[in-house]
Amino acid sequence: MSRSNFTPMGRFNKIIDRYGLKLMEVGTNHLRIFADNKKLFDYYPLRMKLFDYRQWKQLTYPSLIDGTDKWETELDGIIKELMVSQQ
Repeated sequence: MSRSNFTPMGRFNKIIDRYGLKLMEVGTNHLRIFADNKKLFDYYPLRMKLFDYRQWKQLTYPSLIDGTDKWETELDGIIKELMVSQQ
């Protein structure tokens, strides 16, 4: 991505990789995430917004809390929820 953003992309990619998800850059500040070749959600790193095809979710902006970032926990929970709902 050419613009700076609030999402720590290295950590974002690690979370995506942990679940075996694929990432496609759709446009500037627009990523599409796939699970088993099906769209799981769209993500907008500049705004920390995620759209799961039913509703928008605003992730908490990164700030270290007890050694972890709240946005990572939120993202992890959303991915788990979406993967279960797809089955």
